[in-house]
Amino acid sequence: MANFTINGKEHELKLTYTGVKYLNGIVGGNALEVVGQAMQGDLDIFPHVIAAALKHTGENYTQDDVEKAIEQATSEERLDLLGIMQLSNEVIAESFFYKAIMTKMMAENKDAKKALDKLLK
Repeated sequence: MANFTINGKEHELKLTYTGVKYLNGIVGGNALEVVGQAMQGDLDIFPHVIAAALKHTGENYTQDDVEKAIEQATSEERLDLLGIMQLSNEVIAESFFYKAIMTKMMAENKDAKKALDKLLK
C-alpha cells in the first residue's frame, strides 16, 4: 500500500466508501473521470486523491493540510510528477473499488496497459 506523510505522521493511503464519494463529488459525479484524471497525474485532483485516501485515518486533515504536505514534499524533492502518478495509480487504479473497471478498460487497450506499466514501474 502507498503511504503519505502529513503533519509529521506517515499514514497508509486507503480508499473507503467515504473517500470514493468525496472524489466523486469533486469531479461532478463521474467516477470514470476520477480514474482518468488520477492516471494522468492531474495536479488539481491529486490533493483530493490524498485527502480521500486519508479519510480512513479519522484524523480529519483539512485540504490545506494536504496541500501543505504536498508542497513540502515537492520542495524537499521527495515528490515529483512520476511520484504523483505512481501514488495516484496505487490509490485509485489499484484500490478494490476501481480495480475491476481498470482491469476491463486495460484489457480493451493492451497498448495503453503496456505504456502505463512501463511508465509507472
